[in-house]
Amino acid sequence: MKKLILTTVIFLAACTKTVTTLPVIDLGVKSTSTAISSLTQENNIITVEFAVTQGAKYSVQITPFSSFTPVITEGFTANSNSVTKVYNLSKIPKSDYNLIFIDINGNETKRPIIIK
Repeated sequence: MKKLILTTVIFLAACTKTVTTLPVIDLGVKSTSTAISSLTQENNIITVEFAVTQGAKYSVQITPFSSFTPVITEGFTANSNSVTKVYNLSKIPKSDYNLIFIDINGNETKRPIIIK
């Protein structure tokens, strides 16, 4: 009798349908603007103004010219149609870099940066 009950429990457990729900990923609104409006550099501090779409998500990466591995990465959701960011680059080695600005659709804009 114990074997029959154990077999029945195992059978029912194996036949039970489990439903898994995947988490919803918020990609924000569709980006219609992905541009670097201005970039100013004073010593190792850069100030960048981005032309963006309010509610869209973006990524900023600073990578050495000779590499695809970013030394600085930042993601943000635009809270207006123009976003200004300030980056202190004094802790990264002196070299030539690309500032890469990307939206969730894969559109990107690049600007060179030279740290002396």
